[in-house]
Amino acid sequence: MPEYLAVRCHGLKTHLLPNQAIEALASSKNIKEFADVLASTDYGEKIRELKEIDAYALEEIFTNELIKRYNYVINASSNAMQDFLKAYAKRFEVQSLTRILRSKAFKTSRKDIKSFLPLIQSFSSLNLDKLIEAESIERVIELLKGTPYSKIVKGLELYQKYNSILPLEIHLKKIYYEMVFEALEMLPSEDQKEIRDLLGIEIDTANCFTALAPLLYGYAPELTKQLLIPFFFKIPFSSLKEVIESKSLHTALTLFKSYENFIKPLLEKGDEALAEINILKLLKRKAEEIMLKFNIEFAYAIAYLTLCEIEWRNLILIAFLTQQNLEAKQYLII
Repeated sequence: MPEYLAVRCHGLKTHLLPNQAIEALASSKNIKEFADVLASTDYGEKIRELKEIDAYALEEIFTNELIKRYNYVINASSNAMQDFLKAYAKRFEVQSLTRILRSKAFKTSRKDIKSFLPLIQSFSSLNLDKLIEAESIERVIELLKGTPYSKIVKGLELYQKYNSILPLEIHLKKIYYEMVFEALEMLPSEDQKEIRDLLGIEIDTANCFTALAPLLYGYAPELTKQLLIPFFFKIPFSSLKEVIESKSLHTALTLFKSYENFIKPLLEKGDEALAEINILKLLKRKAEEIMLKFNIEFAYAIAYLTLCEIEWRNLILIAFLTQQNLEAKQYLII
C-alpha cells in the first residue's frame, strides 16, 4: 500500500538536514570542523570511526548513507512500486558506468576509478570490478553485451568518429530512461504524472544542454541531433532542432525560457557547475511541491529520494570545496 510507504518516508524525512544546517556546514573553516558539525547527524557514527578525515573518506560515508536510504525505501515497498524503485535506482549504476567510460577515455588509474565509484553494488547485477579492469572503452562495451546496456554499442561508431565519449554517455541515459518509463507505466496514473514531471526536468535540461553543444563547443549539428534523449516534455523536439541548427544565443534564450536559470550560466559564463546546481534546485522545488500535495501517495517516496540525493550532492560538494579552501555557498542546492 502506498500509504504505508509514504508514512515511513514522512519519518525518514525528519533525518534530512535543513537548509540552515547545510548553510552552516558550508561556513566550516576546514574539513575537520565540517566533520565535527556532522557528528550529531546520521553520518556521525561512521565519521567518528575515521582515523584520518578527508573529502574522499567523507564522500564514501555520504554515499553509503544514500544507498542505505534507498535500500530502506525499496525494501519497504512491494509489487509495481518496488519494481519502479529498482528501475529508478539504476541511475547509480549508469553513473558508475559513465565514470568507468570517462576513466578509460582520460586514462585514469584503476585505483582512482575505484576510489570515485559510488558504492552501488547492491543495486547492480554488473561485475563492476571487471569493467574497471577492462583495458579500453571497446572492451567495456563488449563486456556489456547480454546486459540491459548492450544497446550502448549503437554509440560506438560515433565515439570513434568524433573521438568523444558523449555519444556513449547519452546512450546510457537513453537506456536508463527507457527502463524507468517502462516501469512507470505499471503505477497508478496519479503517481505517474508527478513522477513524470520530476523525470521531465532531468530529461529536458539534459536535452537543452545537448542542443547547446554546437553553440558552446562546436559540435556538428548532425551529431547533436542523434544525441537527444527521445522523451520530450516542456521543450519539444522542434525547439531543440531549431536551437541546434541556428547556433543562436537569442534563439536558445527564447525557446528554452522555461529553463532560463539553467541555460544562462552556460551561455553567459560557461559555468557548467552552476548550471547543474540550478537544475537540482528545480528538482528540489518540484519534490517539495509533491510532498505538500501528495503526502500519502507513492510519489511522496520518490520526492523523498530526490531530496536524499540532493543532500548527498550538497555534502560532497561542501567537503571537497572546504578541503580546497574554496567558497561553497554559491553552489549550494537550497
